[in-house]
Amino acid sequence: MSSQGLENVYDDSNLITQEVLKRYEDTADPRLRQIMLSFIRHMHSFVRDVKLTPDEWLAAMNLLEETGKWCSPGRNEFIIFSDALGISMLTITQDYPRPAHATEPTLIGPFMLENAPLFELGTDISAGAQGTPMFSQGRVLDVAGKPLAHAVIDVWHSDDRGLYDVQEDLATKGPWARAKLRADAEGRYSFWSVLPVDYPVPQDGTAIHMLRATTGRNWRPAHLHFRIQAPGQRTLVTHIFDRHSKHLDADAVFGVRPSLIGDFKRHESGQAPDGRAMSQPFYSLDYDFVMVPA
Repeated sequence: MSSQGLENVYDDSNLITQEVLKRYEDTADPRLRQIMLSFIRHMHSFVRDVKLTPDEWLAAMNLLEETGKWCSPGRNEFIIFSDALGISMLTITQDYPRPAHATEPTLIGPFMLENAPLFELGTDISAGAQGTPMFSQGRVLDVAGKPLAHAVIDVWHSDDRGLYDVQEDLATKGPWARAKLRADAEGRYSFWSVLPVDYPVPQDGTAIHMLRATTGRNWRPAHLHFRIQAPGQRTLVTHIFDRHSKHLDADAVFGVRPSLIGDFKRHESGQAPDGRAMSQPFYSLDYDFVMVPA
């Protein structure tokens, strides 16, 4: 392009946007083209709307750089931003069709790990995690109420300090309060672990600075994470929240749904639901998951 052809392209904000859109019109993949063109329009409109300054732009770029430094296997700091801005829940809600009686999905959170250790049903997955013993059981069903045999269940949660295994030295200590289970032929699952507790968004990363400067809300209600996979069914990622949590109405990442609030029942010492003799108080949770067809 000659210097004459560049005249006025970069000295007018509308012309800048038009030139950028023109280039991205050549994107070959139709869905990617749709996403990129819409993203450019909205971001350019945002910059105009707030009259973003170069210093503010540079601060945002530095924040992205610093956020990347906090990412590692099992921790994605960018997901915390997405969760805290409600973007994660918005994408989940509009993308996941759910019959009235099926289990609702919610966000995956920043601490998911692939290749979690495989445990037998009914065993203790806590692996030394601190907390009050908890027994969880239920079934995995399809929308017709039929059991989904051998469904694969990933479960992970905090200890009684509000920490996850990835927030410690995972390479040395290994995973804890995290497991992969296979439901039995009747879709039943069960495991022992420790009771999860309310906890704040990680205080050592970058997302907490945004929350402190804005909403002031940085707590999550106590919950168990589940990811469930079964042939012919859509993967279900969800939480089960403790009804007694103090933060159900103020989840920092908007993940609570009424249907996902469960009863973590306290029991005195004695016989547990699986017949185990318990010498100390413990909790139990019964929850059935209903998956939707892929």
